[in-house]
Amino acid sequence: MDKEGKVLGWIGGHRAHTNCWELHPLVVEKELRKKGTGAVLATDFEDQVKQRGGLTIYLGADDEDFMTTVSGIDLFPNSLEHLVRIRNIKGHPYEFYQKMGYALVGVIPDTDGLGKPDIILAKRVENKESVKS
Repeated sequence: MDKEGKVLGWIGGHRAHTNCWELHPLVVEKELRKKGTGAVLATDFEDQVKQRGGLTIYLGADDEDFMTTVSGIDLFPNSLEHLVRIRNIKGHPYEFYQKMGYALVGVIPDTDGLGKPDIILAKRVENKESVKS
């Protein structure tokens, strides 16, 4: 909040499965974007998930405004081939999440209408050294 009590950003999420949490939503006032506010909120959420025993966080980043190369096209039948070649053409936030350590793990075609997919990202928040090889 600012000095006048205006909310400048917020984050939400919930346990979606035993060890997996969904991050939704992350909202930052336009004038504060790209200034670290989102990163602070996301890091705090990750810490909260870890404290609750969570292993993985996932999120969906809708592309209903045709901001990437996976929107405005038919992603069937080879959705993942399109995802591998994704490009950000209008400042879509999926790259913010990648900088925060989230990986592209999927895409759901037509989530918000024809040619408007949901880009799925995920991050392991538990120490990866504890994973057996």
